[in-house]
Amino acid sequence: MRVRLAVATFVALLLPSLAAAGGETLNYQAGGETIRAYLGNSPGSRSSPGIVVIHDYWGLDEEIQEVVDRLTGLGYVVLAPDLLKGKLTADPGLAQDMGRALDETRAVTIVKGAIDELRKLDRVTNRPVATIGFGIGGRVSLATALRGADVQATVLFYGRVETTREGVAPLKAPILGVFGGGDHAVPEKDVKLFEAALKEAGKDVKIVSYPGIGHCFMDGARSDYEPEEAKDAWIQMRDWLAVKLAPQLPGRRAPGTPAGPEPAPRPTPP
Repeated sequence: MRVRLAVATFVALLLPSLAAAGGETLNYQAGGETIRAYLGNSPGSRSSPGIVVIHDYWGLDEEIQEVVDRLTGLGYVVLAPDLLKGKLTADPGLAQDMGRALDETRAVTIVKGAIDELRKLDRVTNRPVATIGFGIGGRVSLATALRGADVQATVLFYGRVETTREGVAPLKAPILGVFGGGDHAVPEKDVKLFEAALKEAGKDVKIVSYPGIGHCFMDGARSDYEPEEAKDAWIQMRDWLAVKLAPQLPGRRAPGTPAGPEPAPRPTPP
């Protein structure tokens, strides 16, 4: 059983313990800072497509490390940078404060640095890379593509969106957006405007919305966790990435068929 944060108070942690999750700690430079990140221990080819996973306002916690490990199990090379300098919290109010304090420009710089770092690994300079973000990380995933990052796919889970054609005009990469229809943080009307703007601008977009589902439904550590929707969303993302990144993996199956481990439903935390 995975160890969860058992307190609802702010806790500041450093990242050497990340290696215990199965991957390793990696440091890189971005915007004049030394950024620590969690790198999945890939069982496959290190020349495979890459993914940058961007955490929510809770910090780079065990849930995000598990996402990295599951994506690594699909054969990707996966890196999750820490946007919050080692800070973690399980308290929703403190998490929101941490999210509000996050500078988007700095966060995008860190993610762009992670993209570059993935292409430095084993000198795979032409590695296709996707970004996947959750909550504020979803917004940063979108913002990174909007600000000209060299990415081949962009995924956002319940992240803040743009609602006009002008706002989405800079996008070049295909977009997958996954949302809860009952999410007050990202209203359904904004999601519909986002999808309409993308289609009007001629972008490659897929929007998945689950009626009545709230925020953080993918996060097994939160009370909003929805196991069935989380499982479906994982499969939607898995198969979409298989098409957009076209990974050349040993034994790769055709898109739309099982291509690796699926998350088993977990009980909702108390």
